[in-house]
Amino acid sequence: SWVATSKCGYAGIVVRNHEGNFVAAKREQIGAPNVAAAEASAILLGCDLAKSLGLDRIIVESDSKENILNLVNASSSGSWEAFPILFKALRLRGSFLDCRWSWVPRSANAAVHRLASRSNPEMCGFT
Repeated sequence: SWVATSKCGYAGIVVRNHEGNFVAAKREQIGAPNVAAAEASAILLGCDLAKSLGLDRIIVESDSKENILNLVNASSSGSWEAFPILFKALRLRGSFLDCRWSWVPRSANAAVHRLASRSNPEMCGFT
């Protein structure tokens, strides 16, 4: 979630294993100049969490089509504010044996959106 007036929001990350079972979740407050940069920050936080958990094969899913296309194509089109963050995610890709980027519709990411929601103040840090 991201609010234009405050340039702040929350990123939600949910990690599941290859069978779709819950492994971990994280909610972190973020600051970003625009929604594309906020979504890019969530992607980077997901990669960081996967690395800290010692995962070696990951699929990063996001409903930010622009950011996923930039990662898949290793390009810098779209939001220039998001590009440095995406570049960090691309560098982290080398930490994994296999890392894939996948666009998913918002409806397929309900758990993450609930976790990141500003109306969910009881959620914190790392689970």
